[in-house]
Amino acid sequence: MMGFTDRDREFMKKAISLAEKGRGCTSPNPMVGAVIVKDGRIISKGYHRRAGSAHAEIDAIKNSSAAVKGTIMYVSLEPCTMTGKTPPCTDELIKKGFKKVIIGAIDPNPQVKGAGIKRLKEAGIEVLSGLFKDEIKKQNEVFFKHIQEKLPFVCAKTASSIDGKLATVTSDSKWITCLSSRNTVQDLRREYGCVLTGINTIIADDPTLFPKNDPAASEDLNLKYFIDHDNKRFTRVILDSHLRIPLDSRIVRTAGKIKTIVFTGSRSANKDISPEKEGPLRKASINIEYSSSRRWDPEEVLKVLYDKYNIVSVMLEAGPAVLTSFLRSMLIDKFKIFIAPKIIGGDSGFDMFGKTGIDKIKDSIKLEFDSFNKSGDDILVTAYPAKNMGGIKCLPE
Repeated sequence: MMGFTDRDREFMKKAISLAEKGRGCTSPNPMVGAVIVKDGRIISKGYHRRAGSAHAEIDAIKNSSAAVKGTIMYVSLEPCTMTGKTPPCTDELIKKGFKKVIIGAIDPNPQVKGAGIKRLKEAGIEVLSGLFKDEIKKQNEVFFKHIQEKLPFVCAKTASSIDGKLATVTSDSKWITCLSSRNTVQDLRREYGCVLTGINTIIADDPTLFPKNDPAASEDLNLKYFIDHDNKRFTRVILDSHLRIPLDSRIVRTAGKIKTIVFTGSRSANKDISPEKEGPLRKASINIEYSSSRRWDPEEVLKVLYDKYNIVSVMLEAGPAVLTSFLRSMLIDKFKIFIAPKIIGGDSGFDMFGKTGIDKIKDSIKLEFDSFNKSGDDILVTAYPAKNMGGIKCLPE
């Protein structure tokens, strides 16, 4: 990081910390923080609080009780140059007369990428960029993924015993993990804004799959809290090739309150898909998406979610069949693995992943560990697919 001082690093770290306050609220926008510095001290701070609200730079300017002319701004992501729900930030920085702007990461959006820096420099403002850029890209991994690839970021969340079992031989899975872990899962649901699962999970567990304020409270109280307090758009997605979802399931009963999408096969290929089943589901406010074949390809599901429903991030909360199908398609961007200090044993067929066709250890699918955290009695492992995932190319269709 040549050209940056220790004070620069200190102020940018503060901007990154401020950006984190917007987690779960800014989608589809990035998390951004900004600080304004005069004579070596911070005189104002700001961050992007939610989509549609003032950007971090503007928030910091509004929060300043002193004139900002001739000061330095530290901002974690390149200031924008286009008009959306808010005016271009670069215009305001130029208008206010900032002397210098230090930027963390360059905005990956082709409409902005480098243009913000160019406009500021043309206005005579000194600009430096790249300070903690990798950290900022990771903080905004959802934004960078969907802007660059036009697909949602996918996080696979699993909860298992220490020997990798999701349930006992009788299908009992409540509760493998502790209350602290289940609370963390609710935070993850809010953060990603969309939970995707398979029909087998719906039939086996009859879940509701929305962010709960208190997992120990009743579903009615949690649903009331969700409707009253959780203003962030949230979506449930179920992969159900033969439209087997029970009409009396909790998912169907709550679909009028929580946006729900069911991906099913084509009418012509699946005799199970009948008007008698479709009608009640539509009446329950469920969106039904039909495949052109018997079942959906995972990448096509993500494309529909992105293009039609503007969903930029998805959390997989599913059984081995769905998890393995996304793994096979190389569509999992991140893993959140909750491990409970419990042993179930080899009689259970409920392993974390399904059959991969891998016969040799050298062909194993490889992950890179990112962090290990205590979660009550459990351990939460965060991991990413390795650049060379190994046996992923050998997975069967």
